[in-house]
Parts: sequence; structure tokens; C-alpha cells
Amino acid sequence: MSSTMTIGLIMQGGRTWAGGAEYIKNIALALASLPADVRATFRVKVLCAQELEDDYLQSLLPVVESIHYLEKEQLPLTFVNKVKWKLKQIFSKRVNPRLDEFLQSLDVDFVYPYFDPTAQNVPVSSCPWIPDFQHKYLPHLFSKSEIQDRDRHYEAIANSSKRLVVSSETAAADFHKFFPHSTCKTEVLQFKTVLPEAYYEADAVEIQKKYNLPDRFLIVSNQFWRHKNHLMIFEALRKLSIDNVYPNVVCTGHLYDPRYPRYSDQILDAIHTQNLSKQVYLLGMIPRADQIQLLRRSMAVLQPSLFEGWSTVVEDARCLGKPALLSDFPVHVEQSPPDSRFFESLSVKSLASLLKETWMTNTSGPVRSKELAAHSESIEAVESFGRRFLIIAQMS
Repeated sequence: MSSTMTIGLIMQGGRTWAGGAEYIKNIALALASLPADVRATFRVKVLCAQELEDDYLQSLLPVVESIHYLEKEQLPLTFVNKVKWKLKQIFSKRVNPRLDEFLQSLDVDFVYPYFDPTAQNVPVSSCPWIPDFQHKYLPHLFSKSEIQDRDRHYEAIANSSKRLVVSSETAAADFHKFFPHSTCKTEVLQFKTVLPEAYYEADAVEIQKKYNLPDRFLIVSNQFWRHKNHLMIFEALRKLSIDNVYPNVVCTGHLYDPRYPRYSDQILDAIHTQNLSKQVYLLGMIPRADQIQLLRRSMAVLQPSLFEGWSTVVEDARCLGKPALLSDFPVHVEQSPPDSRFFESLSVKSLASLLKETWMTNTSGPVRSKELAAHSESIEAVESFGRRFLIIAQMS
């Protein structure tokens, strides 16, 4: 390894899992926040399986050395290359020899997140990442084959990897519970959201008007997956309507669950049958800059999810000094940003009570004094996050 370490970040997620892409973006931005003398010791390259959406591209270009698209830049899948890589898989027990060669061509010293049980025999070091163990707690949301695939992959990590990154103390405890005999060391890396300075200066009211939203609203920024628990919000709103309380709720996020393609129909049907069309605003996927302005403008951030690895929107709320209404899932309790309050994850009554109180007492944002204090704390937290990741990279 040269004196300057080359870090390869493999892009995660995409339109169907925005949290994965945000995770990698936030690592890159956290590394870029480190002091100049520390930044001089490494460089960052991002590896993508597909074209980056413009939001991510514009965020990453100023802070990484290069962005590479695997299918365009890896060696082609010619007959000769296929035979060569197959032989490496058989005789050298390589998992992905095509990617190995590409990483070496880029002089990558450490690649993340990546798992290869034979990684000790190659010049590129790596570390796997397990966001959470959702399939163990909510197995009804997964197919049998998905559960088997995750179990096999996680067990291979437990048996073969020296080091593993998890996103929370909760996930670390779960790993040791499910794999008590593993000697793999868990590194807890609680990511932090990195927001540009310009986001704090933008006109949140202008973005509210752009989407024709009312002045007073709470906001939910989750993709419409079943475990995100949107339907309970609608039940709580229906319950409150009996008392003539009508909170407005804005929802951002892709209206599609790849595991349950018909779930979006259930969402729309629930809004219609419970007469919520004048209270619930479905905006779909919107630009990240617009989403943050709506978070700023909101009365509070609502996060009802039943399971998270480490919630991006909760970290967004922390950065903005926003009140947050969170389900009492352990990871949310672990995150606990200032001015957060909790409701029982499966209790419509508990959520309705908190929604009513918030609707009656909170005001619309942004609140400049809270934002300034939160932003100051965020700068320190992001740098600490960047240093923590760099230490993991250097140790692997």
C-alpha cells in the first residue's frame, strides 16, 4: 500500500432503496469533511453498478477523485475472460475475479462494503456491512428464498470475516445473538447525515408552495415499503377525525414496494376509503434539496417504521433541529435526536394521541435558532463519523 490510501466505495441502493445510496454518499461527504492533513492520506473512488441519479452525482463529484461504472469499465465478458475467471473461481476460490481485477487496476487498497471469504489472499482489503436483521424479526415480509439467501450470506460473514461493520449497537447485539460462536469483530458505525450549507439558507416556504402544500403539516420521508408502517398513520388520522382533529401529513418517497407490487394500491385505497385525500399529500420521489426544505418547513418529522438499520430521516431531523415523532423501535430509541418523542410501534391510539398533541402545539418551521445549534453539532458529529470510518478502513 502506498502512503496515500485509495478507498473504493461500492454504491448501494438506488430508486428502490434510497437509504443505501444516501449511506454511501454520507460516507464520502464525511471523509471530505476531515482536515486537509488527514484528507491528504487517502483518496476516494466510487464504484457504481448503474448510472447515478443527478442528485447523487452532483453531491459526489466535488468530494471524490473519480466515479466508475462497473459494467462500462470492467473487462468485457468475452469467452476467454469468462474461462479465465471461472478457473480463478474454481482453483483460487475467488468469489468475483472480474471485480478483483478491476479494483487492482484502480489501485484500490480498501473496498467497502464488500465481502469475500478468501479476501485474506488478495491485495485489496475489504469489510462487509450488515445494516440490520430485519428478516429475523419480520420474516413475513420476505420470501423463503430471500430469508435463506440472507441467512447464508450472514453466516458466511460470521464464519469467515475478521471484521464487520454494523449500523447500530442494536444490530451488533443481534449479530452476536444469532452467531454467538463467531470470532468476527463488530464495528459499530452510526452514520450521520451531511447537509450542504446552502440547504440551511434556502427558502422553505417557496418549496412548500411549489408542491401546493398547506402551511401546517407533518412529514413522513420513507419509501412505501410495508414495514415503514404508513397504513397505521392513516388509521390514526381516521381516529382523530372522529374528534374533529385533522392533521395534514406530507409523504415523500417512491410509491412502490418491490416485494409487494400491489401495496401501492392498498395505500391509495386506504386514503380513499378513510376520506383522507384532503389531509394526505403523496409527493413520490422528489429532489433531495426539495425534501430537506419540506422537512425544515414541517411542524415535525414523523417516522413510524417498524424496522430500520439506522434511519436517515431521523438523522436529517437531528441536523435540522426538528421535533421528531418516532416509533419506539430500539434503533430509533438508540438514535434519539433532541426533541424526539416516542409512540408505541403498533398502537394506533398511541400514535393518534401524539399526533393530536403535536398538531395542537407545534408551529411550522424553520426555526432558525434551533437550526443553527443543530448545524453546529452536526459538523462535529460528521467529522467524528468520517474519522471512525477511516480508522476501520486502515485497520482492515
